[in-house]
Amino acid sequence: MKKTAISTPLSLVAFSIMVANPAFSAEAETTEHQLDTVTIEAASRTKSSAAVGSSVSTIDSDDIDKSLIRNLDDLVRYEPGVEASQDSRFGISGINIRGLDGDRVKISVDGVTQADSYGPTSTYLRTGRNTVDLDSLESVEIIKGGDVIEGSGALGGVVKYQTKEPKSFLAPEGDDTSASIKAGYKSASDEFNQTVTVANRTGETESLLLYTHRNGHETENYQGDAGSDQTVGDTRSSVDPENTGSDNVLFKVQHQINNQNRVGIVGEYYKGTSDSILYSDSTTADEQSSDDQSVRRRIGFFHENTNPNTLYDRLKWQLDYQDTKTTNITNRSATDRVVERFYDEEAFSLKADLVKQINDHQLRYGINYDRKSLENLNKNTVSGSTEYSRFSPVADADIFGLYLEDTWALTDRLTLVPAIRYDNYRYTTQGDEYIDSWGDNSNEALTAQLGAEYELTEHYTLFGKTGSGFRAPNLDELYYYYNNSGAWGAYQITPNPDLEPEESLFVEAGIRAHNHLGSIELTAFYNDYKNFIEQVSLGTSTEFTIGEFTNENLDHVVIKGLEMKGNLDLSKAFPEIGLGWRLNGAIAYADGDNLGDDEPLDSISPLTAVVGLSYDAPSTAWGSQMSLTWMSAKEEDDITETNQWLATSSYQLVDLTAYYKPTSYLTFNAGIFNLTDEEYTTWNDVRDITSTSTNLARYTRAGRNFSVDATLSF
Repeated sequence: MKKTAISTPLSLVAFSIMVANPAFSAEAETTEHQLDTVTIEAASRTKSSAAVGSSVSTIDSDDIDKSLIRNLDDLVRYEPGVEASQDSRFGISGINIRGLDGDRVKISVDGVTQADSYGPTSTYLRTGRNTVDLDSLESVEIIKGGDVIEGSGALGGVVKYQTKEPKSFLAPEGDDTSASIKAGYKSASDEFNQTVTVANRTGETESLLLYTHRNGHETENYQGDAGSDQTVGDTRSSVDPENTGSDNVLFKVQHQINNQNRVGIVGEYYKGTSDSILYSDSTTADEQSSDDQSVRRRIGFFHENTNPNTLYDRLKWQLDYQDTKTTNITNRSATDRVVERFYDEEAFSLKADLVKQINDHQLRYGINYDRKSLENLNKNTVSGSTEYSRFSPVADADIFGLYLEDTWALTDRLTLVPAIRYDNYRYTTQGDEYIDSWGDNSNEALTAQLGAEYELTEHYTLFGKTGSGFRAPNLDELYYYYNNSGAWGAYQITPNPDLEPEESLFVEAGIRAHNHLGSIELTAFYNDYKNFIEQVSLGTSTEFTIGEFTNENLDHVVIKGLEMKGNLDLSKAFPEIGLGWRLNGAIAYADGDNLGDDEPLDSISPLTAVVGLSYDAPSTAWGSQMSLTWMSAKEEDDITETNQWLATSSYQLVDLTAYYKPTSYLTFNAGIFNLTDEEYTTWNDVRDITSTSTNLARYTRAGRNFSVDATLSF
């Protein structure tokens, strides 16, 4: 593959143009500019407190529509340093931020923490954290790096999903009704999608009903259509043929009781299904197939109060019930075997956030309590005879958290945001005829952080944050038990209920610059993680000839790196080209090392750069964007010794999207992705392959593909 060097990212070009502009000169005529106000509210915040001292990206519903975002992988397509984690059978499972993924990234929907991942085995059972339909979202906030306020799990970063609100579809005042129909198609997965939205305001009551249906097939790789390829085993180059589908319902009713009180209920239902012929895991004598399903249900109640008193100026509390269940069924023809396994996480969550302004201090504090019930059950049926087992005992988790944060305007230029949090968690297990209880696990943590922003000049701001974080071990890390033996030998996975929580120390610092032409931000970060939980070998014995394995806390891991992003209003920098032209770019570099093993950290993605050139017609009737993505090679020196054979080459992608609004009621979006038909493989897709096969063609991404949709509003 031909490698293209990018010596000067366009975000640097934007920076140089801005710096050369007189607006950055001390002798230039100053224009009135006020630093963004840091407003922290329990119900809504114009600027998240996490943005003080951190690198934060926000993707709104307009971005989702214009970029034809269909899934989590699409969502982070142009966000260097952030990638979706996925598996060939189980699909997209979560997000990788700066080299950490899984439960090391906190994910929430409307403030409700999403279920933990559960994947004790590499086959037959794997749950993800991807039970959200993106058409239901108002915005997505991605916080890179640690965030004490979010509690356990916010080591690598935080992803906050905010579902759509009725007011977004309605007139600012008065009774109103709005409806829309959206339909689209994505060629890479042969997926059709339809979304119907109805919103209403009658008096002081607002309501919203949104329904999305999707049906498609496997996401093709560079080999193309998998349907005609029946090659089995490691030599297969096509992806496995698959039928996919999902249904998502979002329902909201909100009532303004008076000027100070607002209440509401929200309901969510998501169901995703897939069935596949697992040719890649099959042999000529044993065909395997799968039937997988993930369901998430949520119902919640909230109350907002804005009547100032001694305790608060604003209060929001919410009570939510959420149940997330994944069922994976595998069929094997040779032994007439059906393997059915599920993981279910049921949770009741109570959360309260309060805000109080005292002179120059804006205090935000709150409390949360989660009560979770966790269960896994396995059914193994061979020739009509069924056996039951569990990988982990039935467990209850009690999680309590309390935090205090102060946004302190120390001077007109300096803002400090100290924060402290206390967390306490406890797993209580119950043994039965299928598995021992293995004992309970509990711990507590006191974490803190300090964020700061200092306005050097009207156009330059220094920012930084340092603090500590932690992540409680999850169910399968604590209690995964499995014993297997045969003529070939025996091995065992032994639980370790004495695991300590993972800990982190993080430092992040940078500079932001902005003027009427645009803005740019440069960030450096250093993270030190201790007690990393990983599976290790305890060696072999006469009882376990293949070996005994368990999870242990490793010494520590270090991740460090640099990121830069910026945007430039080309129409202001070069007035002769006309209105509507913008340039944006971002680049991310990270390096990670497992100091305990003295080896690189394989979860780190290579250097990535993204540049976008966009045009929006002054009439707002149409617009387009061309996006260029470059990812460097993953060199063998940056990979653990056993995985060096997976090294990937660099690649370059070109995407072109456009929108057209012939009337205010009708919008068309279209996009061509991988315009140059590049054959490429992403490091994040192959880094966890356990097969020794060197046939990596199956893990390539789709060649040239397109997406279209149309939305009719009335």
